[in-house]
Formats: sequence, C-alpha cells, structure tokens
Amino acid sequence: MTASNDPKLAYEAALKLPPFCQPTWLRPIITSRGDYRIAGGVASFTQLDVVMADGNGGYCASRMSSDQLLADADDRNLASAALDRITAARPQYAGLDMGRAHLMGVLNVTPDSFSDGGTNLLPAKAIAAGKAMAAAGASIIDIGGESTRPGAAPISRNQELARILPPITGLSREAILTSVDTRHAVVMTRAVSAGAAIINDVESLQGEGALEAAAKSGAPVAMMHMKGTPETMQQDPYYDFAPVEIYEFLRARVEAAIAAGIPAASIAIDPGFGFGKTVAHNLALVNWLSLFHGLGVVVLFGASRKSSIAKISAGEPADARLAGSLALAAAAWRQGAQIIRVHDVGETAQALAVEAALRATDN
Repeated sequence: MTASNDPKLAYEAALKLPPFCQPTWLRPIITSRGDYRIAGGVASFTQLDVVMADGNGGYCASRMSSDQLLADADDRNLASAALDRITAARPQYAGLDMGRAHLMGVLNVTPDSFSDGGTNLLPAKAIAAGKAMAAAGASIIDIGGESTRPGAAPISRNQELARILPPITGLSREAILTSVDTRHAVVMTRAVSAGAAIINDVESLQGEGALEAAAKSGAPVAMMHMKGTPETMQQDPYYDFAPVEIYEFLRARVEAAIAAGIPAASIAIDPGFGFGKTVAHNLALVNWLSLFHGLGVVVLFGASRKSSIAKISAGEPADARLAGSLALAAAAWRQGAQIIRVHDVGETAQALAVEAALRATDN
C-alpha cells in the first residue's frame, strides 16, 4: 500500500477503532475490473480506503474490501448505507443520463476571465461559440457573466444579467442545454426564466437568498467548494486534510439544499479544483475524487486550463494548457465524475472516447 504524502493522513494495517463508531469516510480504489460499480457508471472498485479521525487532528486509513468493512463495522447499517450511496445509479440530472460522463462547455461572457476573457463578450459570438461546443460534444453550455478567477473584482447584477441573458435565450431557442454560472439570487431567477436549465454556483448557494431562489426555480443545482472569496481564496489556503474537509463542507450543503426542497436527484457537487487550494491540495482532490461519490449525488469536476497545470509544468499561459487539462479530465472520468467542465470540448471528447474504448476492451 502506498503511504500518503500528507502528514495528516497515515495508513495503518488495521484501524484502532471499528469503522462507523465515529465519523468514517470511504474512498473507493478504482480498478478496471472491480466487483462494484460507482453510481451505476463505468468506474469500478473492489477495495476501499476507510478513513477515520485519529483524535490528534489527523486522519488514519486502512484499506479493506467491502465485505471486510461490513464485518468490522461498529454499525453495519451505517456501513451498508454508505456503500449504497456510492454504488446506487444516479437518476437523470437535467434530463441527462448519469450512467455516462457529460462535458460541460465553458462559455465566459466576460472581459476578464482568466482564460478567454473578452473572446465571447458579444452575444452573437457567444451564441456561435455555444453552438460550436454543443456540436463538438458538450451536453451542457455553462454561461458565466462574472469572473471568479483569483483576485477578480465583483460587478453589478445588471452588468451580469446584460451579459448572460442573450446567449442563454439564444442557445435555449436552439434546444441546447445551458447552465448559469452565478452566485447571485436575482441572476439565478432571471436566468432560469430565460431558459437556463441548471444553476451552477461557486459559493454553493450560500449567498443572500441564493438557496431560496434556487429551490423556488425548480432547476437542478451544482454547488462548489471555495475557501474564501475570489478576492481572497488564494491567500495561503490551509487544510488538515483537504479531501475530507471539503467532503464535509459539501455534505452540509447537500443537506441544506435538500432541506430547502431541492431533491437529491437535482443536486451536483464540485470539489472546486483551484478555488482556495494549493497545487498539493488540487492533486489530492484529483487522487481522492472517488470519495465524493459517498455523498450520493452527481459529481462535477472542473480543472480545465487552471493555473496548477502551469505550476506543475513550465508556467504555460492559460491557452497553452490543453495537454494538462486533458490529463485531468481523463483522471476525473476514470474516477466516475459524471460531469466534466472544460474549455476545449472537441479535444476532451476525443480523449475520453479513447479512455472509454480502453476500458471497454479491458473487461
């Protein structure tokens, strides 16, 4: 078994306490011929990393089979329910079959987004770009009118609406599924009225009135983890163990959304690669992405063109990070992410088609 590079996580041959006698997290170990399928999709597993707090501010883990987990668990009902959340097929989300992965094409209608700011600011160009991404294989076009890059300054709601409503309306008239990338309740309401099918919120519906507006709209939601705000999120972010702490944040947000009247089938979560995380945190999230299927909802992942790629590599600008973006998209696909948010739709679709063919011939 490979030891973790995170000093807050230690692997043990056997846990000192039985699983589920206290908070316990399960990370499926992905294999091509596993006994169980994650969320009814293509990713499979036989063993899991069973993680518990060690009482000293850290975490310990032991690798075991599902049968061993059930045999050792302090509460077998909790253990069985946790396994069921991982393996149960997800219902349709926004009318899409969650038994396979879908690409969400990024359409920024902003002058200052980190990658393509200004490129699609004019409505006609934005609509044409959205149609091109849909033709290249995107199931969803994610339209954002406010940059959330590190250090981005907020804009007025009227500015945001003026940018997003024309492409949402235009693409919806073409029967293209759109999501609105916004943090603001009034924008959510207006965007859904204009045809947006999904609300995608980097603040996880924590803004004033956002949760209520999303629930009232009846639209499916995607809720992301972000530590801090776009202005502050990269100012020395710290976690004891990022995957578990981000999981717990998202678990609370899923519970809040359900309590507000949003069905679990209409919820997706996003661990927020690049939002209030160092390179090490981001890599840990990718390696532990299968953990998040334990929330029992759709998993969305977006790392396209993020700065961590350049930091790992040779400092490339955003438009020269395709290779790294493809590697991260493939890693997310292998761990069962149902929605992968990307800038380069055609190239990602091709890469994942090859991944799928390799998986199909290895079974």
